[in-house]
Amino acid sequence: MLFFRKRKGVKSLEQERAKYGTLNHRNMGVTAIEIDKIVGSVDRYKDFDQNFEWLHRRPDARSRAIEQAMSRGEILPPIEVFELDNKYFVVDGHHRVRAAKRIGQEFLDANVTKLIPTSGKYETA
Repeated sequence: MLFFRKRKGVKSLEQERAKYGTLNHRNMGVTAIEIDKIVGSVDRYKDFDQNFEWLHRRPDARSRAIEQAMSRGEILPPIEVFELDNKYFVVDGHHRVRAAKRIGQEFLDANVTKLIPTSGKYETA
């Protein structure tokens, strides 16, 4: 008998930010971030599993083209992320995150906006 485990989606930024109360934000600019610290999405958390594989559809031509370009070492635009508690949530660039994870890339350029709780629960850098 085969058992299929339901794959969990990535984390939702809205659910995570609710734990912190009011948040301020600061644009940190473009920097290389660790792909393993990308844990969620702003609005597509129901589309991808924790490895940024599609939950409900097969990879399309765009997904394959991005993965092939990254495999060839082509420079693609930075992704857009929010950072909360040293974890990243994708605003734009889900396909690039998926491709980077699939080819074993460790870092990805990202335009980072840091979310900073006003409650003092979070250390600012």
